[in-house]
This record gives sequence, C-alpha cells and structure tokens, in this order.
Amino acid sequence: MLNREKASTYTLALDAQELHDVIEAALVCECQNAEAARAMQRKGYDLEAQKLHCMNARLMRVVKRMQETEKEIA
Repeated sequence: MLNREKASTYTLALDAQELHDVIEAALVCECQNAEAARAMQRKGYDLEAQKLHCMNARLMRVVKRMQETEKEIA
C-alpha cells in the first residue's frame, strides 16, 4: 500500500478509447467487488468486507477523476 506522504505522481498517456475502456473495466470491478463484500458480510467476514469496501471507495475516487478527464476531452 502506498504511503500518501511519499506517493509519487505518474502520468499515463491514453487515447480517448483507451481511457473509456479503463473506466468501463474499473466500473465492472467496482460492481463485482461490492457484490463480493456483501457476500462476505452475510457470511460474517465483516473485517474483510470492510477492507474491500475501502479499496472500492479508493477505486471509485480514481474512476471519478478519469470520468471528469473523459468529459473534458470529449
């Protein structure tokens, strides 16, 4: 896991289609992770489910930034 204080910034060049594909794939992962977290909670794995929810929240923050970028270039 990255330490936010020491995190580096990276630049990745994607064309519009690649950006769209990455966003779409991340949204699919988010949906699958949410389902998995709910299943874990039903089985009593609350700590693991909470970790998955946290990872999902970070993923969705990145997806939101990518979607904003996608709108800017459209």
